[in-house]
Amino acid sequence: MPEAIETKLITTPSGESMGYLARPTSAGKHPAIVIQHGAFGMNDDIKDIAERYARFGFAAMAVDMYHGKLLPTLEEGRAFAATIPEEEKFHRINAVADWLTSQDFASGPQFGITGFCMGGGLVLSIAARNPNVRACAPFYPVVREDMQMLASKIKAPVLEFHGSDETELAQKMQDTMKNHGRDFEVHVYEGARHGFFNRGQYHHVGAYDAWARVIPFFKKHLLRTTAGAR
Repeated sequence: MPEAIETKLITTPSGESMGYLARPTSAGKHPAIVIQHGAFGMNDDIKDIAERYARFGFAAMAVDMYHGKLLPTLEEGRAFAATIPEEEKFHRINAVADWLTSQDFASGPQFGITGFCMGGGLVLSIAARNPNVRACAPFYPVVREDMQMLASKIKAPVLEFHGSDETELAQKMQDTMKNHGRDFEVHVYEGARHGFFNRGQYHHVGAYDAWARVIPFFKKHLLRTTAGAR
């Protein structure tokens, strides 16, 4: 049975939007998942994804990288994202992870992390820097950092998804991660395009298969964290 959940917009002390929390109402500690949106901002699509994780028993929080701002086009989103220094992006994601895993309803300090497009690239960067990342699931990541550097530093298992328009990138990621001996798995969906999990480019087969894989992936790697926290 799906979990009953509650949701809340979390703000910083200064009143800016920090992120969108969705968590089960049941007692106990729940494995924590941080979600990073893509170029458009923390829209209803991303909030819905957080709620879906919560119904599966995760304490999920979507990072609001733009502090409430939504961008209508990909070009505007990319331009706005470029105004935020990379280190500031890392800081905002880590701040959400720290807040979430410190709550009495969440297990911590370990957490899972997932993201889309720009957010997919950012979660790989966080996995390379934050030792508390227990599992990482980037969807069609835009990788802005050197892949060799990322592969050398990421210790957590990675489950990655792409449309078939990014087959070359997926293969390069797989080769690089495997050459460094990393626990890496990638799935490429024929006929799907970049953004296939989100509404704009939604691809039914790819989205359903990815969801059926990412839930057990996080359960496998995060439930042991919850058990250890009790």
